[in-house]
Amino acid sequence: MASVRLAPAVETDIERWRAVLGRNAEHYLKHFERHERSGRRWLPGWNSAAFVHSSGWFWYRRMYGLSLLNVLAPFLLVGAIVALASWLNLGGSPEERFAVSTWIYLAVMFILVPVFADSLYYRALRVRGDNARPPSSWTLTGALLLGILGVLLVIAVAIPAYSGYTPRAKVSEGVSIAASLRAPIAEFHAKHRRLPGPEEAKKFSYGEPMHYTASVAWDAARKAIVVTMADRFQGKRFEIAAEEKGGTLEWTCRTIDLEPKYLPGACR
Repeated sequence: MASVRLAPAVETDIERWRAVLGRNAEHYLKHFERHERSGRRWLPGWNSAAFVHSSGWFWYRRMYGLSLLNVLAPFLLVGAIVALASWLNLGGSPEERFAVSTWIYLAVMFILVPVFADSLYYRALRVRGDNARPPSSWTLTGALLLGILGVLLVIAVAIPAYSGYTPRAKVSEGVSIAASLRAPIAEFHAKHRRLPGPEEAKKFSYGEPMHYTASVAWDAARKAIVVTMADRFQGKRFEIAAEEKGGTLEWTCRTIDLEPKYLPGACR
């Protein structure tokens, strides 16, 4: 591959960088040339190594602070979103916030980081100046260890979190459908000043096919919309109970024989 040639004014910097870039130097030099010519602080590009494992790539290129930040990013992001949602008094269950955090993390780690990785490296070398050093066997070892650590974190955190999130997502189908029956029951109560009795219960049931739910129907004896699950929770039930207070209805979501941990956060 032909070497990148720049104007004499920047050739000294480029030759100095070539000595510290090591492997794949021409890729970085081409990007650095664009920076020198444009004068811009950030230029998009693509770095495949940063896409595959950004924490390991940062460590290998001696950007240790960014590497550690990458490792902690999922936890910091979840904490930041939960804190922001509480501060702004936003709605949403913990499961929904976890899902939002996951998508933001994936977008940052697998789109923004590899797109601007070369610019980050360029800025790092500029700051280091004559103190910049090439990657070494030590930084390579650290990158490999971070790769192993990343796999262990997925096993220890992401997989259990996902395995817990998936059942709750299935139960959420019943919660959502049950919530849709609250309005017609409230209308009945406002009109007749009482809750539906056994003879009217059939009018307040959901008749469309459902993926994970066997039935959603008003139970006059329990004074509640009872959800009976299918799929992995076959026959397990929870309810959204109605209580008359001051001429209006107040609703409480609670379990009957479904384990409480599977109820979505908004229904506990």
